[in-house]
Amino acid sequence: QLSAHRVVVVLPYAVLSYGITELYTVGIPMFIPSIEFIVQLAIVRDRILPHKDICAQLKFEHLPPQHPKSNHPYSPDLSPDVDIEAFKYWIKFADYYQLPYIQTFDSWDDLIMKLANTNFQLVHDQMMTENEKRRSYLIAEWTKIIEKIEPNRIVPKDYQQAIATLWGKKRLQAL
Repeated sequence: QLSAHRVVVVLPYAVLSYGITELYTVGIPMFIPSIEFIVQLAIVRDRILPHKDICAQLKFEHLPPQHPKSNHPYSPDLSPDVDIEAFKYWIKFADYYQLPYIQTFDSWDDLIMKLANTNFQLVHDQMMTENEKRRSYLIAEWTKIIEKIEPNRIVPKDYQQAIATLWGKKRLQAL
């Protein structure tokens, strides 16, 4: 049923969305709010661990500080309510801002204009070409990994045997 749609407007509430991945895979052109507009809309709430629906008892002050040798200017654990610049920095790594050919809009008027003027077939074709490139790349990378597996290695028949072989123990314990 997804492929029956010519285009979708997505208002993401989370950084990771399998739905967006599925839409991209079938080449449906997508329109997503730009980073500046998504900040105004304040709709992305499922981004960090201390979330009202997930680990609600965990508070930001309980999280470890940013590592001093981090290459990033902001901790990924900062709430948009605490530091909007940190939010803008980290949200740009969401798939919907990383995948090529996903369209962004800066306002509702901008969305209407872009919906009226975008060549959906061209965007679809570009997305499908990108999908094929990504598929070829992933197959090549997995092939490299699989080729490194020793063909005559002994594969444990179950979890217990694997633990015994690897660590010489009957079971592992959490620290």
